[in-house]
Amino acid sequence: MPDLHDQIPTREKVLIIGAGPAGLAAAAALKALEVPFDLVDRAKHVGGIWDPEREDSPVWPTLEMISSREHTQYEDLLQPVSFPEFLSPTQMAKYLRAYAARHDLTEHFRPRTTVRSARPFEEGVWQVELSTGEIGIYRAVISAHGISERPHRPDWAEDVPASVRVIHSKEWNGADGLEGQRVLIVGSGQSAADIAVDAARRALEVRWSMRTGHWVVPRRIAGVPGDVAASREPAALGGLNAKIAETLIRRTAGDPASVGLPAPAAPLLEDAVIVSDDVLDRVREGRITPAGEVTGVDAEGIITHLGTGSHAGHLSFAPDLIVLATGYESGADHLPQDVLPRTAGGDLDLFLGAFARGRDDLVILGQQRVAGGVLPILVEQADIAAYMLAATRDGSSASSSAVARFRRLRAGSESAVPVTHPAAEGGLVGRLGRVLGANRVTVRSAATTHETGEKLVPTADRDTLLARLRSVRGLFA
Repeated sequence: MPDLHDQIPTREKVLIIGAGPAGLAAAAALKALEVPFDLVDRAKHVGGIWDPEREDSPVWPTLEMISSREHTQYEDLLQPVSFPEFLSPTQMAKYLRAYAARHDLTEHFRPRTTVRSARPFEEGVWQVELSTGEIGIYRAVISAHGISERPHRPDWAEDVPASVRVIHSKEWNGADGLEGQRVLIVGSGQSAADIAVDAARRALEVRWSMRTGHWVVPRRIAGVPGDVAASREPAALGGLNAKIAETLIRRTAGDPASVGLPAPAAPLLEDAVIVSDDVLDRVREGRITPAGEVTGVDAEGIITHLGTGSHAGHLSFAPDLIVLATGYESGADHLPQDVLPRTAGGDLDLFLGAFARGRDDLVILGQQRVAGGVLPILVEQADIAAYMLAATRDGSSASSSAVARFRRLRAGSESAVPVTHPAAEGGLVGRLGRVLGANRVTVRSAATTHETGEKLVPTADRDTLLARLRSVRGLFA
């Protein structure tokens, strides 16, 4: 019997690029609203960076997730109770494949297929060239390619001689084989901390070069996953809440400056915190040595960096391996630069982190970093995208009204979107699942690299962004 999905011309379909958590959320939402789509990914299986067979994934086998099970699941498919509070990459991969199977998304999935280019002719008409050589016309594009497509490498890394191995954190696959080697980790964020801890298991010496200091918080606070505890903390306490939180973290984890790391540059509740149970202990034990910003490299591969704490001044280090945990540049290689909306300052100008200004046919999911579980944000963005694409197809008066209100909000400042909202009723797929009786199993601007002027993927306040997304979703449901 012929597949009815294949009989629908691509001109009537939405193309979803990427079959990771964001792409699967978009696919499930579109399917719930009966909007036809194709789902493509360069990998053999769904799962995105969590696919263990994917060679270009920034995830390594021993990585432990920093968001808890409660904040790393779709609302219509709970994580298995046999899984731990913090999943391994293999467990997350199994969960995402189960989600795709639950919603029959694999019938829309084209594996080992990349998008060479996606270019709009006009609103609602996209010419897409695939790695297979096919060229098709789609009515809209949802790019769920993630944030790890364009690794950033500082200019000084080009001066490192070939005798020193240099990799980006995206290429890190574990500490095996580092016995007897000296390793320099460069970066101030979560990936740098995780890799430093992993490298310290095997390497002879590990130095961690940080430009900016951050708070380090444990995965669990008083036995409760930290992201769960944070979601229950009353924000109404304001400044008092911040003081209580900082005192608690100092007592449970310690002060980063006390072990020689740079002092946090922002208050705890405004910081892009590092979640780790181990990094401060490894520093105290001397297995990770804090280092300041890299200031130069000579022809012999000697790295000059600033010292920290009592070791202020310029210090030298001769690493065997340099790991650049220096983030990712915003954008998408398969989209023309003139299509990507940007502010006067060069930041990607995406309403609520996903929606291109002035276009109904382009959504770019997951282009913001948040502290804590990002999956609920991806689901909200995917729901809004699905509602918009269904509404622009239907053209009913009710749909037109919702679209008009959304366009007005999209054209303005995000600060105009209410942050306070009624208790969330759940997203599109979750609400449909309950009706059908299904079993339940403040944005910061992107940092500018000093060397190239490129914009890194920006950081957003998770709770504020999530509240605004839910307010906007309320326009449609």
